[in-house]
Amino acid sequence: MFKKHRIEGIRRDLEKAVGAENVFTDDAEILMYSYDAGMARAKPEAVLLFTSTNQVAPVVKILYAAGIPFLPRIAGTNLSGGTIPLRGGVILNLSLLNKIRQIDTVNRMALVEPGVVNLRLQQELDKFGFFYAPDPASQKVSTIGGNIGENAGGPQCLKYGVTCDNVERLEVVTPEGDIKLWAHSDPGPDLMSLIIGSEGTLGVVTRAWLKILEKPKIIKTAVAAFASIDNAISAVTKIIGAGIIPRALEAMDKVSLDAAKKSLKTDYPPGTEAILLIELDGSSDRKITGELRHIEDICKASFSTYFRTAADPAEREALWQARKGAYPAMARLAPNVLVEDGVVPRPRLPEALKETRDILSKYKITAGLLFHAGDGNLHPNMIFDERDVQEVKRVNKAGYEILKSCIRLGGTISGEHGIGVEKRVAMNWMYDAATLDFFDAIKKAFDPKDLANPDKILPVAEDRRAKENSFQPDLLGEAAAALISELRLRRDKGVKSAVKGLGTRLYADPAARGAKALETAGLNRILDLDRENLTIRAEAGLPVRELKKWLKKAGYGVALPDLDGTLGGAIAAKAWPDMRHILLGMDVAMADGSVLSFGGKTVKNVAGYDALKLFCGSLGAYGVILTVTLRTALDAGPQQGPAKDVRNKFRPDDYHRRLKKAFDPGNLLNPWIYGE
Repeated sequence: MFKKHRIEGIRRDLEKAVGAENVFTDDAEILMYSYDAGMARAKPEAVLLFTSTNQVAPVVKILYAAGIPFLPRIAGTNLSGGTIPLRGGVILNLSLLNKIRQIDTVNRMALVEPGVVNLRLQQELDKFGFFYAPDPASQKVSTIGGNIGENAGGPQCLKYGVTCDNVERLEVVTPEGDIKLWAHSDPGPDLMSLIIGSEGTLGVVTRAWLKILEKPKIIKTAVAAFASIDNAISAVTKIIGAGIIPRALEAMDKVSLDAAKKSLKTDYPPGTEAILLIELDGSSDRKITGELRHIEDICKASFSTYFRTAADPAEREALWQARKGAYPAMARLAPNVLVEDGVVPRPRLPEALKETRDILSKYKITAGLLFHAGDGNLHPNMIFDERDVQEVKRVNKAGYEILKSCIRLGGTISGEHGIGVEKRVAMNWMYDAATLDFFDAIKKAFDPKDLANPDKILPVAEDRRAKENSFQPDLLGEAAAALISELRLRRDKGVKSAVKGLGTRLYADPAARGAKALETAGLNRILDLDRENLTIRAEAGLPVRELKKWLKKAGYGVALPDLDGTLGGAIAAKAWPDMRHILLGMDVAMADGSVLSFGGKTVKNVAGYDALKLFCGSLGAYGVILTVTLRTALDAGPQQGPAKDVRNKFRPDDYHRRLKKAFDPGNLLNPWIYGE
């Protein structure tokens, strides 16, 4: 796909936009952009260096009009081949767009450009007594723009959430060169959150408003050693099951520890095969001390051989240096490292560990095992030499088998490293054909010419082998099956529907709009309370107050205000925008009666576009929410703030309309929202 002559035809326009000195086409200049931290390789036709965010939209317009592919790139630290130009085209180098434009401690917001390095932002915030929660291990070099593209996490995401939980607003240049300003709290479907984790396939982020947090008064870090990794993981499930949510809960095996010896300043007992790194924070020393004692007791019950709390900040920093330096330490042992990134529900971690070790043994591969253990995220760091063709094949096969294991255990194929090119084929194992078609419809709605980082995330023709949709409606119960059958009947007859729960969110007279009411109030069952995993799954027609009452009797809580109406109605109306922090999964019936499943019981998932957030604020016009999976807690905290009513403020954006046309071309669901 290398067609250098395509650039020559528009070179003058590009030079006018960014300056002749910032347009690079010589082989020596562009060769370094033919690879990233993944294994894929492909050379671009040109590289453009930007010195102002105002240059991005004009350049994208030029490229779009010329039909030339493009993709944004900054540090290139992603681990799935996400910044490799598979169809040639142009690399948009945003690395000089690195200004921290504002730190607003009153409104707890930082406005930054995409090239700001994560650690640099942390250092600037520290001067004001604040921090930004996402802290990937690569934070010394990875940038906020890259973190947004991958929906990066890090150790602290266990308590504070991943990138999508900590971004308030984005300025985005669409693939056609338009400039959009989207916030998660905007009325209507959440377009901002759809951009996060999209790996540059839906647009280019040029400015980001990030949520910043006041540094906790107290931070305590402890380390526990174990004679087996199995005992360490057993302790993790017991800690979470006890309702303790640490700031971070990380695991390392002996291979990783040995590799990181130069960074270690702590001697562990002979026979140590694994450690847990545990960190708690808050404002109450008494509470944290009590939780730390409880954790120590749990570790002892899981046969820990050593437990120590860091005596001072220097010791705490030394512990974290060993953990965050584990990947580069492994990289010193061999020319290449392949890092897998599967996630499983936390109670399934012991099974995932066993299967991962069996797979590594089967293929005779040396790997250091790292875990964001508190959120079920596994990172086997497999070392190899890419010059050995047979070894590369073994490593790739092992990686794929580990991902299949995660899927089989109810998990996902990526928690924070993205899909890129290297996991495209694995999307076939994760989703059925109907769901992949749904993701493809999102891509086409945003990028009709398929020019923005093409051939990433979604399987292409040669690796599209997804299973057909074999969903059986009765698996969701009688009420859901009846609703799905009714939708299919109405589709065949062209009957429009007004989605209705308890009626508290319906703001149009269905009869006056020529729509027939579609009742969801019958979807009112609690389906599953996973006590170990701290999740609950319920039907969407269940009233929110009943859900909270039921959970309270069971000894649990959910971080929701006392909303009127049903669970599905509250999500569809975006009655409480911060629902994004606890929403993990849902089943949705589309206008044609097909049923799609998104998310699940894992707290991290970046496999595909974030459709969950897209249905927040959808007002029932994109699909009918059937079931919802939420985070729970033994202590849900104080009563949440008041709900908002954003329904009548919604004015569809052009991209809302494109998505509506893609999902419901006949405008059968709540037709008044997008017009007749």
